[in-house]
Amino acid sequence: MIYDIHHESFRTFPIFLRYAEGASVAPASIFMHLCGVVKKKGCYRAPLFDIRKAAKPGAIFCYLVHIIRDFQEDQNNNLNFFADNLLATNGLNSQMLKRIAAGSKIKPEFKNLMEKYYNLAESYQRKSRRMIDKISIYLEPRYRLSLEIIYNLYLQIFERIDIHNGRFTTEELNPSSKEIMDRINLTISNVNFKMSEFTKSLS
Repeated sequence: MIYDIHHESFRTFPIFLRYAEGASVAPASIFMHLCGVVKKKGCYRAPLFDIRKAAKPGAIFCYLVHIIRDFQEDQNNNLNFFADNLLATNGLNSQMLKRIAAGSKIKPEFKNLMEKYYNLAESYQRKSRRMIDKISIYLEPRYRLSLEIIYNLYLQIFERIDIHNGRFTTEELNPSSKEIMDRINLTISNVNFKMSEFTKSLS
């Protein structure tokens, strides 16, 4: 919030990354803490893992997906999350972004810009998957399911991003209500199956 008050853009990509981490990891750490607390004999104990370390990859993955998905909406609301140095490197400026959001032709330079953010999101997506698998043994089934649902709903959006042929519109990148419910049901089925197999391995 302090950054937003004093700045209207991000001068460099590293500055944007620091902003993204600050904006996303703190609230995600609270959620991760609530997922990881353990209740024993009427008392709650702290999670058995580093909550900030556990929250970071998933939080930044979700944040980057938000930025790509909401490109059109953000531009219409005069919000820009693309670093100035990357815009300049690709021969772009804020006015050109607004025209693309309004429906003008998408140029290779804009695809290159989006690809930078997409590749970073993909990296954090892989890290997030590994982290969820790593900490799942410390989570109660209901909290593990909550984490899996959130991850898979953002993954569903990420899978819709087409760097080379997409239009990056709100309609294109948002799943329908049916698609969302189908993904939730599939996630529930997969998590229940994994928990069943884990329980069998212990018996």
